[in-house]
Amino acid sequence: MEPREAIKDLWDVLPPPLTEVGPDDEVIDVSAATKRIAFAYERFRNTLEPDEEDILRRNAIYRILERRLPEGRPAQVTAEQLLQELMRGNYIQPVSKRFAEHIASRLVRTELILSSLSPELHEWFLRVVAVVIDRDCFPRVKDEALVEIMYQDSYRRVEWVENIVAEDKRPVQLFLACHRALFQADDFELTYHYFRRQFRAWDGDSFAEVDAQKIAKELPQFFTSMEEAIHHPSRDRLARLLKPAAVPYRVLRQMMTDPETKEALSDKDQLESLARSATTEKLGKMRGRMNKRAWNSILFLFFTKTILALLIELPYEVFLLQEFHALALTTNILFHPLLLFFLATTVRLPGSKNTDRIVEDLDKVVEGEIALPTIVLRPTRQYGAVTWTGFAIIYVLLFLFLFWGLFSLLEVIGFSLVAMFMFVMFLGLVTFLAFRIRRSMSEMIILPAHSGAIATLFGFLTLPVLEFGRWLAVHIQELNVALFFMDRVLEAPFKILIDVTEEWFSFVRERREEIA
Repeated sequence: MEPREAIKDLWDVLPPPLTEVGPDDEVIDVSAATKRIAFAYERFRNTLEPDEEDILRRNAIYRILERRLPEGRPAQVTAEQLLQELMRGNYIQPVSKRFAEHIASRLVRTELILSSLSPELHEWFLRVVAVVIDRDCFPRVKDEALVEIMYQDSYRRVEWVENIVAEDKRPVQLFLACHRALFQADDFELTYHYFRRQFRAWDGDSFAEVDAQKIAKELPQFFTSMEEAIHHPSRDRLARLLKPAAVPYRVLRQMMTDPETKEALSDKDQLESLARSATTEKLGKMRGRMNKRAWNSILFLFFTKTILALLIELPYEVFLLQEFHALALTTNILFHPLLLFFLATTVRLPGSKNTDRIVEDLDKVVEGEIALPTIVLRPTRQYGAVTWTGFAIIYVLLFLFLFWGLFSLLEVIGFSLVAMFMFVMFLGLVTFLAFRIRRSMSEMIILPAHSGAIATLFGFLTLPVLEFGRWLAVHIQELNVALFFMDRVLEAPFKILIDVTEEWFSFVRERREEIA
């Protein structure tokens, strides 16, 4: 068995990351006291925004940029403050002032572009810059190389039926889909890849005001083209089709964490043994990540529901209805987190047959064998007017019946009207959050799923609630009162207090050194 060169190259030694601290580097320092306080704040805040770790880190970078850049301080000062905040929040390890100089150059370029950019694109551009800085802190050269291999393999495998995607747009759509399927890349991360390809001056050694003006002039058109590409009608369908195909590449990425694995690529038996071990290890990590997201979602539900209950439900019952339903209030606070806990912790891991198929496809990926199965991209099924109308009527009736049944049951229990709306709203949100958490395990499922009659019926009956929950999740920021308060009201003065405390500790430390 002879692995292809592209696979062997994945194990090549990479240059040290920019964040590596050399023996002669001056390290940016933060005090242990402010770090503990800031870390506790970030941990609490992130429980109110259940999401992946890298997205939370990028959101933190964006919030810092949004708050620090308008202050107008020198770029080097702002860069050090940004890195200090990330260190206090335990997003990154201690870094050198040399790395801060690199980040400062990013900030200079950002400010030059923002000064020439239309205001409606400021937030979008800062989100992209947050991805750039995050990638500077955590480079993913091997990940991007693996995406490129999957893209090249998939290009030969995908069969485009009925011109569902125009031929000139297929490379872009396939590249975006590979990123989504392999690493769950969001819209801003996808934009980041094309931003760096489109605007080479951004990464150049020198960057003048004329370069910033040129980028700012071209960014609106770039934004429009990226929005069109990212939100192409085929995006979800293509990503779903590629998700099983991405599993062996994901296992290969897990194997790349061990440098000695490269020597086993030429031995089929040893490769299969390592692939099984890597699959088990990856499933364990995914289980841990899923449990972490579940706990964050549970805490988010508990805090959000408690706040809304105290601000809306309790005053409504006490002052308007002049009665208090303790059972309804307690149920509304505790039921949804407990339901999410049950749904999120009862996910079954894929079985041995799934692992066998992963190992089989991994062998083909390593050898570059063309025998990988063809991926057929067909358009969504089209229904006639009569059939579609009939299905729509049935769906609406099911939606009305389910929610009428829920409201009737809650009325019998003794819920007030506001309590009913709260219960149903959070039931939809819990259903969607649990679905998204459970679906994350599908990242390691390569065999087609087969649902039994009961599971199919249950899925059909809960579909309206899931749709309702998805709609709520889209508007989650409007519901997340605590998160809005922390980001827009509390964070700025809190971080100023942390900065002042840090300066005081630094002053005291310098005075003690002078005395000594």
